[in-house]
This record gives sequence, C-alpha cells and structure tokens, in this order.
Amino acid sequence: MLKVWVLFLLPISVFASPDAASKRIQAHLLVGDAATAVEEAKEGLSNYPDEPRLYELGMKSLGAAGLDSEMVALFETFHARFPEKAMEQEVLEQMCWGILRKGQKAPGLSSQLISIIGAALTQDMFAVEFLLKGLQHSNAQIRSVCVQLASMYGDQPLKDRLTQMFQKETVLEVRLEVIKAISKLRMENLMPELIARAGDPKIGAKEKLMAIKALVNFRESVARTELEMLAGSRRAALRQLACEAITHCEQKEDVDLLHNLVDDTHPDVQAAALKGLGVLRITPTEKIKQLAQKARDPQVGVTAGWVWILAEPQFGEKAFGRWLAHKNPEVQAFAASALAAAGPYGVELARTYLKKAKDPYVQANLALALIGRREECTQACQVLETLLGNNDEKWMVVEGGLFETLTKCSVTHNPAIPNYPEVVNQTVRLQFLNLLAILEYPGAQEAIKTFLKQKQWGVTGLAAETLLGEGDETAIDHVRVLLDENDSQIRVEAALVLATWGRDPTAIPHLLAVYPNADRHLQIKILESLGRIGDRDTIPFLLERLKEPSLVIRMIAASILIQTLNS
Repeated sequence: MLKVWVLFLLPISVFASPDAASKRIQAHLLVGDAATAVEEAKEGLSNYPDEPRLYELGMKSLGAAGLDSEMVALFETFHARFPEKAMEQEVLEQMCWGILRKGQKAPGLSSQLISIIGAALTQDMFAVEFLLKGLQHSNAQIRSVCVQLASMYGDQPLKDRLTQMFQKETVLEVRLEVIKAISKLRMENLMPELIARAGDPKIGAKEKLMAIKALVNFRESVARTELEMLAGSRRAALRQLACEAITHCEQKEDVDLLHNLVDDTHPDVQAAALKGLGVLRITPTEKIKQLAQKARDPQVGVTAGWVWILAEPQFGEKAFGRWLAHKNPEVQAFAASALAAAGPYGVELARTYLKKAKDPYVQANLALALIGRREECTQACQVLETLLGNNDEKWMVVEGGLFETLTKCSVTHNPAIPNYPEVVNQTVRLQFLNLLAILEYPGAQEAIKTFLKQKQWGVTGLAAETLLGEGDETAIDHVRVLLDENDSQIRVEAALVLATWGRDPTAIPHLLAVYPNADRHLQIKILESLGRIGDRDTIPFLLERLKEPSLVIRMIAASILIQTLNS
C-alpha cells in the first residue's frame, strides 16, 4: 500500500521564506545527501503547503532517496492542489527518472537490466549515466547489453568507455558487441588497433570477422599500397579485408588483386574475392568457371556460380544447378538465396527448381527469389503460406553480405530480449505475412489470423526497436480487421501486433480494456506496445501504473511515459 505523505506541523519555522527552504533542499541534493533533503522537504512543506516548488523538490528528494512509492504519493497530493503545475512535463519526467533510478540500485540483476533498457529507450540525456554505470558492471551480460544500447547514442563519455573496453574487455561476447558499437559509431581513431586485431593469430575467427566488418565500414577509399599490403599478408583475415575493402569502395582499378585472391588457399578469402568480382560486374575467368562447377567448398562454389550467372546466364545456370541439386539441403538453401541476388538472371532456374525441391527451406528461398522479381507470385506465395501453416520450427535469416538465407533458427539467448529465439522467429514470419499482403495474395488474411492464434506475440521493448520494421499499410489493414474477431485471444494478439508493428492508435482501447485482468507478462507487453504508439492520451493510464506494487511494472511504465511525453 502506498504510504501517505504526512505534512509535519512544526511549532516554529526554521525557514525565513520558501526560497530559503528550496535552497536548503537543493544544497543537500547537490552534495548527495538525499535523506536530509527529504527531511528538509517535509519541514518546508509543513510551513509552506501552498508552494509548488517545494512539492517538486520534495518529489526529487524522495526519488533520490529511492522512496519512489512516497514520491508518487506526494505527486498525488501535488496534483490535487495544483493540477496544471503537477502535470508539467518536467515534473512527470522527474518522477519517472526517480523510479528508474530505484531499479538501477535494486539488488536483482533483472531489475537493474530493465532500468537500464528503460532508460536507454527514452533517448534522453539522463540515460547516459545509466549506461556508463552499466558498461562498468561486474556482470558480463549487463555489460554486453549496455554496449548495444550505447551504440544508439553518440555521447563522448560513452565512446571513451567503449575505447577502454575495446582494449581491456576479457569476455569474447562482450568484445564482439564492442566492435559492433565502434563500427556503428564510426570511431575511426581505433582503426590501427582494429587492423592489428584482425591480423593477430591469437584472435579467434569471430572477432577477426567483426573487426573486418568494422574496418570496411569506415573507409570510402583505400590506397593501392595499403591494399597490396593487406592482400599480401600471411594472415587470411587481412587478405579477406583487402577483398571487402575493394568491394565496399567499388575500386575497379584494383580488381587484379581480387583475381589473385581467387586462387587463395583459404575459402573465406576466395569467397570474398568472388563476391567483389560479382559486385563490380567483372567477366569471370576460366578459374572462376571451374570453381563454379568443381569447388570443394560450397560457399566458394555458389559464389563463383553467382558471378558466372550474372555475366553469362545460359552457362552460369548449368553450373548453378549443381549446388541447387546438392545432397545437403543447407547448401541447396544457400544456393537458392544466391539466386535471389542474381536478379533477373536467376528467375528461370528458381522456377525450375521450385518444382523439384523437397526441403521446405529450399522451397522458401526459391520462392523469395521469384517474389523479388515478381515472377510466379501465386505459386511462390502458396509455398510461403504452406510453410507458415505447417512448419513449427523457429526460423531466422542468416545474412552473408549479398546472400540472405532463410534457415532453421540457431540463435541463443539474449538477456536484453526475453524469448529471443522466438522473437527472431516471429519477426521473420511477420515479414513473410507482410509479403503476402503486399502481393494481395487471397490467403493473406487467413494466414495472419492463423499466425495470431498460434503464436503469443513477443516482439516488444528493445526487440521492437531493433528488430522490427514497420508493416505495410495493406498488411496493417488485415490485422486491424481482426480486432473484431469473436476469439478474444486473436483480438488481443491483433492489438499487440497492430501497436508494435503498425504503431496504430486504434489498438489502444483494446489494450487498455484487457490490462486489468491480464497476467503480469501480458501487462508488460501491453505497456511496451503502448510505448511504440506514443499517444499522449495514454498518459493518465501510465500515471496510474506508477502506483503498481511491482517495481518492474513501475519501471516499464516510467520509461514508456517519458517516451510518450517526448513523442
């Protein structure tokens, strides 16, 4: 039960004026003495109960002291006396930050993590202090999440801390996230160290590849001398970097280096060189044609076939057929995804093998290749509809530069995103449903309905911000219709999808009606979905949630309220 704010009546005032009271409270807050600031605020309000500024400082003091329930109770008293003043944005945000800071200091790691994510999603400058502390946390998972979140900000203190982590972090998974962040924030001052790491024989393959991606992202052109040095390195990762740099910068004058590296002994280097030749539309040599037909490594063979089919479709198709008929379905699926990157040159091959393919993932990748060219759309949509309805496995899309392959999900837990593998699965499935709607496939409506009935929607919070795109209006219309379904489960799931995927305010009444009787898990999803919409009409509802007994609910509501106030 919320504690009631008691106005202490003292016989003699120690304050000469409200201004003096305010200054005393602020002085204690300035030196970090929140407990004394609370006592000063109580005494000040007992003497000057009609002074709005003292209510604000009282709330700030209680928030700093971690007494968030008392802070919310004081807000209610403030609101009863000065409704307009209490609803000012600065006051509301201050109260929300007090709740988030309470979570930051909570003993449980999950509460700390939620407070950090909630703070970061506000995109407010106050979130920087949360992230800086999180980047120095003793728990590796929290550090990893904070690195991901820090990449959404460009503040120099965060960059400085990321630099320190790049040099000293000992946990591999955290280091990989740090390199991603360095690339996203374009921290080019770390290029020499990234190059050294990419060429270090003691560094693992994952970290080398991440360093290569970061380095390529920094450059718009690379000097010939530098490329020659990389291409001639004894380190495979640096030779691969030379290929990626030439491709990224589209330096046709340096294709001779790519031709040389097609003969490399390392398959990753060969594939990178072939990819560059294909992107730059270079006529394939006899060596490339041989690799397309006889390479031992499927990645090399498929990429060589892709280069050939772009230049000479009639001959490249025959070589490509070897990989589409490979005994390993995973190789077939990879080859099918390469056809999608071949544009019009892969249509006939995709049409032919779609009739022959038995593996559902091979069928789906071929269907996507045809849909990309708007060929055989009805048949391709039927393939996707069947896969959506009959395949219960979790899916993911593996990005390999030019080729994006639909495959069985292999991702592991992500502490920042609950049910992460399922979230990835739902995101991919929703993309397929979006395609069916865009193509005006007759079965799109029923496919969306089946999806909502079979799956509990889980793409909310950080996952929605980082993984989920925006639905096409046609697909959104299909979901909106389902708000009138008799089945209550479908109505709820439709409202959640409509809010997170479509940011559609028509979902709000349905979500608010469900909230009181929902379990805690669903309540969290409803709150996060409301955050995606950002409608200011939900502010009274969100304020009520700040009184909830659950700190997790209060923190999520506080984060959503800040986002809504700034939307």
